[in-house]
Amino acid sequence: MLLFAVPAWGVQDSVQKFPMPMVSSAADLEEAQVLLKNKKWAEAAVVFRSVVRKLPDYSPAAMGLARALVFSNRREEALAVLWRAADREKAPNRSVLIRRGRVISRQFLSSGSFQVYQDGLSFLQARKYRQARERFEKALAQEPDNVEVLVRLGQCLALDQDYDSATEYLRFAKRLNPHEPEIRLWLGRTMHQRGEIKEAIEELRLAKAQLQNSELAPVWLSAALFSYGQKVQATQVLEEDIKAQPYHLASLLHLAWTRTQAVSRDNQALWAARKDMQLILSRLDQYEKSGASSAIWLAEGELGLNLRQSAAELKAEANKLLQQIESRLGQPAKA
Repeated sequence: MLLFAVPAWGVQDSVQKFPMPMVSSAADLEEAQVLLKNKKWAEAAVVFRSVVRKLPDYSPAAMGLARALVFSNRREEALAVLWRAADREKAPNRSVLIRRGRVISRQFLSSGSFQVYQDGLSFLQARKYRQARERFEKALAQEPDNVEVLVRLGQCLALDQDYDSATEYLRFAKRLNPHEPEIRLWLGRTMHQRGEIKEAIEELRLAKAQLQNSELAPVWLSAALFSYGQKVQATQVLEEDIKAQPYHLASLLHLAWTRTQAVSRDNQALWAARKDMQLILSRLDQYEKSGASSAIWLAEGELGLNLRQSAAELKAEANKLLQQIESRLGQPAKA
């Protein structure tokens, strides 16, 4: 079978990063590598497993075993082998193992499943969720432990407001690969929508720490904190994001809304929210220009989705909230 959409990797290049032990198992390791080269996956797995038992701390053997297992349709077992090896290693070797795990967790083992997945992704980006779900479910039937398909199906279901099903798929994806921040981001969102707010906050905090340019992470974390009654912390998350990313206008809009929920005799929060709205309107032109930047499209990570609103959509929401604020302040709303 073929490998699609991910770089190929083997054992030889990995051995250079890990010192080769002076042991009699070297002959077995060489035999396993030859079997891998000849695509004799089951036989290679048997030999690599023997090497791993003798050399449990020699990570290249674990990587070879993982490769043999994934091409034997035993991806979950392959990932478990890599994560155990990663837990034993220190940086930078630990990072090497995590990268390997990310690769095999998303490998497509046939051109057919990859094409079906691509069709689903096109429907998802076009916001045609029913058609996207059908394609992702078909791809998942062929590769039930492919993390990329699981995540996309979870995203599709979340956007279609089927949070229970989305959470189930995303939890499975996280169990297969706990090192993808995009999984935590979307899992945190669906758990929040299900009412599992404390757990959602934990997932969203970790996701935000790793996805530092994400526009979704601070808004979703703030929303979860607000739902949990932590209104000060919810405001702080957004203020910090706007300070670091002035054109994260979704954060600014959500910050203004959060301020309007505060009760203040002197309307200080409302005046601050009014200022937020004015900032949004003043930054719309630059926001629209930045939307074409490739950095924006990568901000949510390789497994993320760009849900950025258009400048026109933001302007409409900002004007609507501004009118509500000015009405509460007893001032006539501006056109």
